[in-house]
Amino acid sequence: MNDRSFQVIVIGAGPSGMMAALKARSEGARVLLLEKNSAPGKKLLLTGHGRCNLTNRTIPDTFRERYFENARFLNSSFHTLSPQDVCDYFSSLGVSTHEEDAGRMFPDAQKSQAVLDALIKKIDSEGVTLLCDAEVLSLSRKEGKDGESFWEVETSKGAYTAACVILATGGKAFPQTGSTGAGYQLAKSVGHTVTPLIPSLSPLYLSGFDGKSTAAGNGAEEGEAVLSGLTLEQVRLTLQVSEKNVAKTEGGLLFTHQGISGPSAMRLSRYLPEGKEKSLYEDGKVRVQVHFLPNLREEEVEAKLLDAMTSEPNRAMRNILHSLFMLPDRLVGQILFKAGGDLPANQVTKAVRKKIVSGLCATTYTVSHPAPWEIAYVTRGGVNIKEVDPKTMQSKVAPGLLFCGEILDIDGDSGGYNLQHAWASGFVAGQTASTLSMMPQKMISAQNKR
Repeated sequence: MNDRSFQVIVIGAGPSGMMAALKARSEGARVLLLEKNSAPGKKLLLTGHGRCNLTNRTIPDTFRERYFENARFLNSSFHTLSPQDVCDYFSSLGVSTHEEDAGRMFPDAQKSQAVLDALIKKIDSEGVTLLCDAEVLSLSRKEGKDGESFWEVETSKGAYTAACVILATGGKAFPQTGSTGAGYQLAKSVGHTVTPLIPSLSPLYLSGFDGKSTAAGNGAEEGEAVLSGLTLEQVRLTLQVSEKNVAKTEGGLLFTHQGISGPSAMRLSRYLPEGKEKSLYEDGKVRVQVHFLPNLREEEVEAKLLDAMTSEPNRAMRNILHSLFMLPDRLVGQILFKAGGDLPANQVTKAVRKKIVSGLCATTYTVSHPAPWEIAYVTRGGVNIKEVDPKTMQSKVAPGLLFCGEILDIDGDSGGYNLQHAWASGFVAGQTASTLSMMPQKMISAQNKR
């Protein structure tokens, strides 16, 4: 075997690729790990705001809702490598972990660098061949002189061959880290299809937060900059497209100078119109409705408000809203400004009271445009999972080709869910590739047809 021939080649040294390479090597395969950046794990360093949210202990209970419509695909890989297995694995590498709110697991060192350093050290000690600054140019299946086929990977540093190839190139989110979507083209070149790609887990850009327009339907005469930096612990958001409710979420919310962010808003981003539907933004047909009191129905809010106004008719509406609902002063002021109700209670008409209630329960903003890929955390869409065996991560289209991580049409919620998918799918892909690479190529083809 020459220095350009391996049993397994892993393309992409992100979280899933590093895990795949390490697992394949631990099973005895000779492994080449290719990375087009000058060093591995560039995107890993950004996870968890630089603290690396490794996984989430609530996955057994929140599985379906946190991985959306394609959650079932992950059943087998999560059974093979559970969140506890992930914690145990990193503990074996010297990275101890602790649990924070909502089941999120972090390294005790509170640094993504500690996780990356442990993985690189393991890659070196296990004898995985890591080649950086190696951009993959093409991927093809070749026939050898003995009649058996193999994979050839053409890179900027020459061609390499292997019995199995694992595509772990990531998605399109954060392209500045190297995730430019190049892996999708490689997958297409060997017969795979790719579902539409949408920036996910990204902030929502809203009209009115740039001072050029106002909140939809509320008659504001000035921009929403006054709310920038305001954080709310729990709200309900509803995304509306062409007056139809598309998705609802609940959670924390952060107002920014460009719109809204935080878990609830970022979760909605995966449902924003893309492609041919982009004209909907220009027509003002993409909106997000905010219910600032999600634990109360609108009629309950109105009843509480009317009772307070009747009991204290001379009290300022601003003070009544504060004492009733404990909302931040800036938000209360904005709601009253739009309703024209920053007055004593006995001067507020029924129509104005209705506007105040609407502001509390159904303030509606227009989404101006989707966020760019540069600030999206993950990619919705990818290699069609119908073309991949969920038990092995092997392609159903091309024998000896496997996938793991974000290149697949799998996206999870924030909170460690996407890294859990990366670790688990990489682990399974590496295990499968090692086994396949030690079989005659005709047997790999036969396995693929089952």
